[in-house]
Amino acid sequence: MQNYERDISSADYLYMVCREYPLLVNSTENGVGKYHFSCFGFKENRMLIEFSLIMDIDYIESHSILENIGNKYYHTVNQFLNAYKKYAIA
Repeated sequence: MQNYERDISSADYLYMVCREYPLLVNSTENGVGKYHFSCFGFKENRMLIEFSLIMDIDYIESHSILENIGNKYYHTVNQFLNAYKKYAIA
């Protein structure tokens, strides 16, 4: 329960970041796709950040991702922060 309460207060800050920078390029097992922030959710007391796949012609593997994974992609908070950390370094 303590993690849940901490995640709720962290969600306010993460929500501001996601609204300011809603796009995320993510590498999946089916290729690289471009995603847009959708919402936050919880599964088994863990906060997840939901992204929706954008069908962008610059990301030719988008159709393969859509067929094999679907149009939603979920990150834990740590995965999300790690993805932006790698983006900031690049």
